[in-house]
Amino acid sequence: MNSVLDSRQLLAARVLADTGSFTLTGQQLSLTQSAVSHAIKALEEEVECRLFHRTGKGVKVTAAGKHFLEYTDKILAQMETARTLVSSRTTHGKERLRLGVSNRARQIILPVVQPLFHREYPNRLVLIAPGEYRRNFQLIDSGLLDLSFTVRAGHRPDLEFVPLFEDELRFIVAATHPWARSGRASFDDLTRDTLMLFQDFNNTAELLKEHLDAEQVTPRHAVQLPDYESINVMVRTGRAVGVFSPFLVSKELQEGSLVSLQLGARPLRRQWGLTYLGNRHLGAMEKRLIELCQQAVPGILSRLQGQTALSREKKESPITPIGQPAAVAGANYARVAL
Repeated sequence: MNSVLDSRQLLAARVLADTGSFTLTGQQLSLTQSAVSHAIKALEEEVECRLFHRTGKGVKVTAAGKHFLEYTDKILAQMETARTLVSSRTTHGKERLRLGVSNRARQIILPVVQPLFHREYPNRLVLIAPGEYRRNFQLIDSGLLDLSFTVRAGHRPDLEFVPLFEDELRFIVAATHPWARSGRASFDDLTRDTLMLFQDFNNTAELLKEHLDAEQVTPRHAVQLPDYESINVMVRTGRAVGVFSPFLVSKELQEGSLVSLQLGARPLRRQWGLTYLGNRHLGAMEKRLIELCQQAVPGILSRLQGQTALSREKKESPITPIGQPAAVAGANYARVAL
């Protein structure tokens, strides 16, 4: 059995890749330059591969090192998540709010909501990335997450769900694809085309399978990739069909290089919001975070669509309010319907 990699060496490798200097890495990690050099040498010997090129002007990551660091980042992130999950909810006499987040929530919602929350509750919000859809609910069940950004879980009636917005999964094809020219999707072609799905921590694949099963369609092949750019590249070739929310490629849709089509006779919509255990009493922090999200999300979605404000009158608007959720009175519930 291979020996376990040393996390201190992994951290040194990540910082060295960022700084390009043994001296600066040592300063950041409170180590001597010699100690950093020894840690990197030991790591390279352990993995039997050169990860860095030493030059007279500094250090550069090798091609193999770039691939290695992709996994290093995941390992370090998971270690930090593990530390956070098992640590006490109360730190220095103050309660913390442990929030499960996806990459999408971290990139789009939190930059707006987190500073507002921080003003009222400084250093009280702890962000945790569960990494997998089912794992997200396991952490909620075990009391290790207080709230989490998720798609509504129809299979979990014991969970409370505060809806924030709704989006629609659609076929995304190149303008040169036969579907784009005909203006409709042909399920017969799915026995030949490859479906491209985004590999996220939500249940997109499960929802799509249920939807296509109801349409009595079995795709020939489906591939999940971890980033939208890779899917975009494949779809643009005209040899694959993407399935995701159109607002992620709104620029390409406006340019006409990509075309969005409904998934069969019925649309496939997802409700996004904040989930928590049904028997939990929400404290002031949780209630305030929910309120801030409800206030911020419509404007965030509006900006994503290149609009200055939501329009309740224009039915063709890609984002339109669709009422108030029963769970929280006064909530703004926006629909993304491209």
